[in-house]
Amino acid sequence: MIGAPIAAVEQLWGMRLTRKFIAALVIGVALVALVQGYLDYNRERDVFDRQMQGEAKSLGRAVANGVADVWTRDGEAAAQEFLRIATPKGERTQVRFVWPDGKGRGAPKVPRDQLEPLMQKGESLTLSDHDAGYLLTYIPVRLPEERIGALEIKQSFEVFDTYVRDSFRNQVIGAGAAVAIAALLALGLGVVFIGRPISKLATKARRVGTGDLSAPLHLKQRDELGELANEINLMCERLADEQDARARATEQLRHADRLTTVGKLASGLAHELGTPLNVVSGRAKLIADREVEGEDVLDSARIVAEQAERMTALIRQLLGFARPRALQPAPLNVTTLATRVCELVQTIARKANVKLVPPAPDETLRLEADDGQLTQVLTNLVVNAIQAIGERGTVEIAARTVELEPPPYVSQAAGAGPIGQSWMAIEVRDTGPGMDDATRERIFEPFFTTKQVGDGTGLGLSISWGIVREHGGWIDVHSARNQGSTFTVYLPMPIGTADAITSERGAA
Repeated sequence: MIGAPIAAVEQLWGMRLTRKFIAALVIGVALVALVQGYLDYNRERDVFDRQMQGEAKSLGRAVANGVADVWTRDGEAAAQEFLRIATPKGERTQVRFVWPDGKGRGAPKVPRDQLEPLMQKGESLTLSDHDAGYLLTYIPVRLPEERIGALEIKQSFEVFDTYVRDSFRNQVIGAGAAVAIAALLALGLGVVFIGRPISKLATKARRVGTGDLSAPLHLKQRDELGELANEINLMCERLADEQDARARATEQLRHADRLTTVGKLASGLAHELGTPLNVVSGRAKLIADREVEGEDVLDSARIVAEQAERMTALIRQLLGFARPRALQPAPLNVTTLATRVCELVQTIARKANVKLVPPAPDETLRLEADDGQLTQVLTNLVVNAIQAIGERGTVEIAARTVELEPPPYVSQAAGAGPIGQSWMAIEVRDTGPGMDDATRERIFEPFFTTKQVGDGTGLGLSISWGIVREHGGWIDVHSARNQGSTFTVYLPMPIGTADAITSERGAA
């Protein structure tokens, strides 16, 4: 029961936006409390000053009248005694008689030129000094000698200071409580209205970034975050439609490229089928004319069957290459695949006097890939290499495992899982004229071709690039004028496969 709130707080604290919201709210409440306390302090000080001034003036006028009467009737000594008896006792309020122009102990605490004019007019004077901690009030006293004295009433701010301390303590407690309540409210509201929705939005955005457009996000709240969730759902629906349309268009282009390659292979296949057809025709004629008997008939029938199987295998390879199908990764051996591709394009190579060199058989060179689509990639690369050579040359296929860092666009696009460092490198090397830098930079662009009109569509390398990227790899090219070209297909190997290959080779 306690773990859930703690987990919610930890999740919320990890969100910078929510932290900023809570900090802003708490700081705002604290500033409001601070300003309110400052205003309350000034207001209470003014009220307290006015109250003390009123008390001092009331006390001073009453005592001044009594002092004047006693002074007139009984003299100065009696008036001083009356002042001592009539004034309050204690340190908070002190009353004494002063002369505006007096000196020594009878001198006032204010300058003569400031006090005497007011006393002449019969007006009182009040001075508040909170730094010194007291309030001074001067009340004029008219005496029979035609002199004007004054009562100096000194009131301590001790009561006010005590009240301020108590008030400040209460304000601090109140402000702390307000800040704590605001923080708790912000925490709760942040979790419900900000933290959880933003966490769901972030999770949805990560799924969209990896290509997962399923599972629409539903937020019950009807605010800007709810509207954002609805817009993301609509965006995912539109992206899904566009993704399906693009996938259909891509598959159509791949199929068109396969048919183009099939056309090239078919021209060589017709010549390839000529020899076995002649053998079948000749043997069948010998049997029909009864020119062979006994064991020779069986031998001729066997030869007819072998040549028929050979022709069937060639046609099956061609049809299998041309047939479109969805991506179906499965374990396959790279050297076996490369050998099969060489057999498939052998007729084109033979016609161009190009020697095909497949890799040596190696049962350890295995990976997970779609056999048909990878066949299309290698066929495109080998056919392009044969056409680039023109006449007389060599096309070599090699395969090996390598350890290297993938390009940034490969590692960034791989959101479904961890990217390993082990790759299957399949090289197609030719002894052709090579390419310049300008051509090499554009070879993977759709419909870009350096061939004559009718010899190519410019889609082969572009489609091959797309197939390899769908498998999580990439194609690298090294070429220079008069130095041939090398196309290297890098395909990811399952984690642990490279170690297994190394162990098998070591055991061998």
